[in-house]
Amino acid sequence: MAQVHPVISTLSRVFDMPSEFIGDELQLRTVNSWDDLTAVELQVHLEHELGTTLDDRLIERIESVGQLRAFYDERLAELSGLKAPEDVSSLVPALPAPPAEQAPAPPEAVSELVVGETGISEVDPVRGRLAYRGYPIEELLGRTTYEEVVHLLLRGWLPDAEELAAFRARLAAARDLPVAVAANLTANAASSPSSVLRTAVSALAVAAEADADPAAHIGLGERLIARIPTIFATQQAARSRRPLPRPRPDLSHAENILHLLGLDRDPERVRLVDLCLILQAEHGCNASAFAARVAAGTGADTFATITVALATFTGPLHGGAAHQVIDLASGDTNPQTAAAYLRGRVEAAAARRPVPYAEEDPRVRPLRDAARRFRGDPGSDHVLQVLDAVRTAAHPSKGPRPYLTVDCYAAAIYHMLGMPSDLFVPMFAAARVAGWLAHAEEQRAQQGRIHPRLRYVGPRNLRHVPEQH
Repeated sequence: MAQVHPVISTLSRVFDMPSEFIGDELQLRTVNSWDDLTAVELQVHLEHELGTTLDDRLIERIESVGQLRAFYDERLAELSGLKAPEDVSSLVPALPAPPAEQAPAPPEAVSELVVGETGISEVDPVRGRLAYRGYPIEELLGRTTYEEVVHLLLRGWLPDAEELAAFRARLAAARDLPVAVAANLTANAASSPSSVLRTAVSALAVAAEADADPAAHIGLGERLIARIPTIFATQQAARSRRPLPRPRPDLSHAENILHLLGLDRDPERVRLVDLCLILQAEHGCNASAFAARVAAGTGADTFATITVALATFTGPLHGGAAHQVIDLASGDTNPQTAAAYLRGRVEAAAARRPVPYAEEDPRVRPLRDAARRFRGDPGSDHVLQVLDAVRTAAHPSKGPRPYLTVDCYAAAIYHMLGMPSDLFVPMFAAARVAGWLAHAEEQRAQQGRIHPRLRYVGPRNLRHVPEQH
C-alpha cells in the first residue's frame, strides 16, 4: 500500500474527505467545508506535523494542494537538514540487498492492538459507552460514591453497607503520611505538584521498607488511594505558607479533599468532586494503565507500578494539557477568539486517534451539565462559555466530534471550586489510581509479562568505510 503524503493525510482529516479525492490541482477554497476556522485548523495540523510554528498568514498565500505539498516538503527539508547530495554516487555503496520479499501488511494502529483481556472496564468510543465491571456508568452516577466505585474496581463487586463501612474506615485510617514523606513535601514545596507527587509515591516505598509507615497494617493500594490527596494538599499548603492540613477521618473521600485544600465543602461541592472522581476513576488500557500493566507484569511492586503510571499521566497527550485549556479559557479573552485557538489545538490531538469517535464521550455530558448547574465564584461562567464555543465551532459537515475531553470539563469544575490549575493533574491521579491498581492486579494475576515487538524499518546491509587520512 502506497504511503499517503502527510499533507494529503492532514487535508483528508480537516476536510473530512477521502485522500484519493485530493490531488495537487485541488484548490483549497473550492472545498465546501472551507472557512476561516478550517484555515486555522489546517495551520495547526501543519505545525504539529512539522514540529514548528508557521507564519500566521501562510494559508492565505497558498491556493492549491500542490503548492501546499511543495511548501511542506521544502520546509521539512530545511528543518531536518536533509538535502539529497548532487552526486549520489559519492555515498558509500551498500552491500547487495537480500532477495525481495513480499512487503508486510501495514501494522494496525497501536491503539487498536489487543494486548490482553480485562474484566475491569468496557470502553466503546464509537457508540459512546463506558461500563465499570459490567455496570454502565449511567447506573453508577448519583447512586454510588467514589468509595463504592473504588471497591467495585478493586474487589469486583459493589459493597454492602458493612463492607462499605469497613472500607471507608481503612481509607480514613491511612490518610496520614509518614513523617519523613511529609518533611520531603515541605522541602520541595516550590516544585511542580506532578513531580512532587511522583517523588512522594516513591518515598512511601522507602518508608514502608524502613518500617516507618504507621499504616503498614492497611493494604498498599488503599494507602495510596487515601494518601494521594494528602500529598498534594500538603505541598500546596507548604508553598502557600499555610499550616499543614490534617486529614479528617470522619469525612468522606471527596469531603476530605476539599477540607485538605481549605475549600468550602457544602453538599453541592462534595457531589461535584465525587462526580469527577467517579468519572475519572477508570478508562480502559490507555497510556497510564498500559504502563502500569507493563510494570506489574515484570513483578514490580505496587509503589513502582503507580510511579510509572504517574510518569505517563503528566504528558500533554494524556491528561496533562487540561490545565493549559482552562488557563486560556479563564483568561480575559473573547470566548470566540479563545475557542478558535483551542479548537485547533484539541482537534490536532484528536486527529492522532486512529479510532473514530462517533459519539461524545459518555463522561462529558454529566460533567458539563453539573458545571452549568453549579454557581461558583463570579466570572466562573466564562470558562464554560469558552468550552461551549469550542464545541459549537465544528463545521456541520464534520459531524459530532469530541473536541474536548473529560479532562477539560473536570478541570473546569475544579477551577470553579477554587483549585489552582497545577492541581488538575494530581486530582486526576487521585481518581485514576483506583483504575491503575485494578489493572496492575489483573495483570499480575492473569497475564504475566507484556513483551511487545517492534518491526524494524531502518536501513540494512550498510558498510563502514574508514576515512582516508
